[in-house]
Amino acid sequence: MACNTNHDGRYTNHTQGQFSITDDTLEVRDTLIIEHTGFQRIRNGVTRPKEYKTKQLFELHPQFNGNQLILNNTTYEKL
Repeated sequence: MACNTNHDGRYTNHTQGQFSITDDTLEVRDTLIIEHTGFQRIRNGVTRPKEYKTKQLFELHPQFNGNQLILNNTTYEKL
């Protein structure tokens, strides 16, 4: 992150595949990133109830491009 640039805010990503549906939200506050993930497993064509997990991410160096945050080859859009 550039020293004088503030990227604080929430960034989201939605992914859907054969085995799961995932909604990620990253909260960026100064140098802290908190990831909130909601996911639904898909088993035998049946979508299971939504599960949630939250974790703090450390030692990361996201890239910012306008209203996008790029982290580990995943692009998040700023809300």
